[in-house]
Amino acid sequence: MTSRSENLTGAAWMTAGMFGYVVNDAFIKRAAEDLPLFQAVFLRGLVVVALLTLIVRVRNVAVPVRSYLDRPLLLRMAMEAIGTVAYLITLTKVPIAGLTAVMQLLPVAVTFAGARLLREKVSTHRVVALLMGLVGVLFIIKPGGDDFSPWFLGGVITVGLIVIRELATRNISAALPGTAVALGTGVVITTMGAAITVFTGWEQPNTSTLLLLASGACFLSLGYVASVNAVRTGDISFTAPFRYSVLIFAIALQIIVFGDVPDGFTFVGSAIVGAAGLYALAHEQRPTIKPAR
Repeated sequence: MTSRSENLTGAAWMTAGMFGYVVNDAFIKRAAEDLPLFQAVFLRGLVVVALLTLIVRVRNVAVPVRSYLDRPLLLRMAMEAIGTVAYLITLTKVPIAGLTAVMQLLPVAVTFAGARLLREKVSTHRVVALLMGLVGVLFIIKPGGDDFSPWFLGGVITVGLIVIRELATRNISAALPGTAVALGTGVVITTMGAAITVFTGWEQPNTSTLLLLASGACFLSLGYVASVNAVRTGDISFTAPFRYSVLIFAIALQIIVFGDVPDGFTFVGSAIVGAAGLYALAHEQRPTIKPAR
């Protein structure tokens, strides 16, 4: 049974991971304006692999090569690679707002999977926090304005692949550090980017684009390590609502970096998402009172 402190640590890791991912997205989106998308993924991946390898070496983490033959780890890396391709292809076919709406099925899906397959206890308070977060997301993305496209099924497929990835992560050997798991993921994604680049072409990157990719790689490395540690540390059902924090970070980035102030619905939604996280934390910190005998 996962302890209260482990769940709180998992929530912190999840929030840090979402921050890393959203900042990376901003860098890769800008870099992809100058380079083919998968070339950018490949070049960014080279920095990710180099950075995580350095961290593993500095921390003197012993990772035998055979550790990467761990079946749950292989499954996780496969789902990560296929999910990345599915998401990026879908993103080129449908409006980003619509795809974002579909991806918000993820916290609900992983909670359900954790309860059914990992036998996690999902309390009423966790369900309330999850639904509060979902309501906040609906305020932010305001779905319903786009015509349906079969390509939206790509988003549903991506959600399913990520759920399998998270379940596999829970079963990875505890002897394999989160940094090493992230390194394996980085190697697979980088290799995938290189393979697809063979077919999509290569363009000479300039210095500013390379700096964007290197910066994105630093935050993506944070996202990889933090998200792995989040799933391995806390209950999936408890950390799930904190996945919604990615939207709050995205809105803050939109205001600070791009100077684009969102509408009132977005601020209301952000407040609801934040309240959902605080509600989950407050309940998890509440001590259990044992009845007198």
